[in-house]
Amino acid sequence: MNGVIRRLGVMLLPSSHAGRTLAIGAGIDSLGTGMFFASFALYFVGVVGIAAAQVALATALAGAVALLAPVPLGRLADRLGTGRFYVALLLLRGLGYGCFAFVSDFKGFLVLTVLLTAADRSSSPIQQAVVTALIGGQDRTKTMASIRAIRNVGLTVGFLLAAAAFATAEPSVFTVVFVGNGLSFVVVAATVRHVLSKAGPVGERTTPVPAAPATAGVRSPFRDRWFMVFTVGNGVLSLYDTVLIVLLPIWVIEHTAVPVALVPVLMAVNTVLTVLLQVYVARFAAGPRAAIRLLVLSGALMAICCGFFAVGQAASATVAVFAILVAVVALSVAENLQEVAAWELSAELSPEGARARYLGAFSLGFSGQKVIGPGLLVVVLMPTGMIAWPILAGAFGTAALVSRTAARRCLTERQSTAVTRCPPNPQPTEVNS
Repeated sequence: MNGVIRRLGVMLLPSSHAGRTLAIGAGIDSLGTGMFFASFALYFVGVVGIAAAQVALATALAGAVALLAPVPLGRLADRLGTGRFYVALLLLRGLGYGCFAFVSDFKGFLVLTVLLTAADRSSSPIQQAVVTALIGGQDRTKTMASIRAIRNVGLTVGFLLAAAAFATAEPSVFTVVFVGNGLSFVVVAATVRHVLSKAGPVGERTTPVPAAPATAGVRSPFRDRWFMVFTVGNGVLSLYDTVLIVLLPIWVIEHTAVPVALVPVLMAVNTVLTVLLQVYVARFAAGPRAAIRLLVLSGALMAICCGFFAVGQAASATVAVFAILVAVVALSVAENLQEVAAWELSAELSPEGARARYLGAFSLGFSGQKVIGPGLLVVVLMPTGMIAWPILAGAFGTAALVSRTAARRCLTERQSTAVTRCPPNPQPTEVNS
């Protein structure tokens, strides 16, 4: 058993000291987060007595308010220093999540939910900016892949621990979970602070992330046309998330002959494949050109999976089970390819002096599909029947091609700007004797 755990650790963890520390910290974070999200609705509805409709309203309002939060907070991080700001953000999130243990009414629940959702949405792009600053080259994408894989493991373990804890049905157990989740952020903040002050010797910077990088002359990401086109295209590709989490369960129940009990199995297949593949596929995103190829391949796989979903909707139960399983496998592979390509390209296309701000703007594509996607896919597209799948396949394919064009144009602009700002060194003038 110890040998299996050791091999899994070697497979998932980055090779650099800083990367390993950040990834382990992400695992601690997601462990507490998994326990929290598995329990908060049960606690506030069943124990505190807040109406389920109010919990849903608070969650929806928080999602809408937090949609644009990564951009101003990213700008602030660029001014104050991404590392320093990320540590402060972790500590604030820890304090906020710990305070959930003392909430007794809807007003307190609403305030904390809005503030923490904004902080959560902003944390991911700022974390990516920290990883990019500390760990250069292809290792930054491998580190982000490790963090995502370990997050999936942590969330799964957190869900299972929460289920075991709630078997006691004691309110004090919820208090321990909420406070423990808050403390997990403090632990992560300490590990990040350690990495920032003592970067390892091999393949890492020996100094902390700059406290106040220059932002003069860097335009707003919203005025960077091709970057925003790339962001929108990536947002459309990110609809895989809504397909897996929201559309798939409802569609299986209402439009297929597949047993409902298969839905958790399909979710588990996706989670396991993400843990196993995310770090492995990162090696194929070595540089922007390779990442662009992966992005196009991910769009093609998403379009193919729509074809198998269409077969699953039209076929009998046995054939449908096989077709839907193949579709989920294809979509899971596409998801992992798209993620590493997006990390690599978003880092390459974000100017160094405004990286957190640009990555915050880039995150709007993924956040936007979480807001728009469920209604678009479930309310608008799914009722159209079989025609929904070729439409969705076309959207994925078009988004991949548009993203490819936008990334190439953006890279060309970055290279032209670099040449303009850094002209060749002039030849020394000869002095006549």
